[in-house]
Amino acid sequence: MIAWGRAILLLCAFGACKARPLGRTADAGAELVDAGPPRREPAALVVDASPPPDDTVLPSTSDELVARTGHLLEAISRDDATLASDILFPRDGWLLTRDAPDPGKDWETRVATPFRKGVHSLWRQHRAIDHAQVVSLVLGGAIRQTTPRKHGWKKVLWTTSDSRLTFVADGRTRAVTIHEMVAWRGAWYVTRL
Repeated sequence: MIAWGRAILLLCAFGACKARPLGRTADAGAELVDAGPPRREPAALVVDASPPPDDTVLPSTSDELVARTGHLLEAISRDDATLASDILFPRDGWLLTRDAPDPGKDWETRVATPFRKGVHSLWRQHRAIDHAQVVSLVLGGAIRQTTPRKHGWKKVLWTTSDSRLTFVADGRTRAVTIHEMVAWRGAWYVTRL
């Protein structure tokens, strides 16, 4: 009953409206032209030919990763974690991809401070590696995608555990285990050393 009442009220409101005549009006002094009903363009089929976002594609190991791994080796040999800042997961990336009350503090607590401590610990274990050469970086056996969750990653990223950095120092082959690496924007980064 209420719906019929509203429909009748709506029809009365339309009937009470005055249509303006075409031509000159006394109010505006401008000529009005009837444009007819508005045209609707047919919906076009939009095909996105751009590549998928960088985080959905599994990044490969490249010469760039080997160069950054060399910086990590240099950082270990000099006990200076700042030399390997390019292989450390970026703070800006952490802010964008982590669900935490304070992502900046979370990055400092979970990534930066343990990385500095890890570089120092590895320096104590491998003191005589001043002129070390990177042989290889083998990503861990299980490369998997993370599941977004509260207080974790906000988006799907690739992770791997227990990667091995092999290097030669003073004619001896040695290895360092990188406990966790995460792929972000097409490159691998260390999150736990």
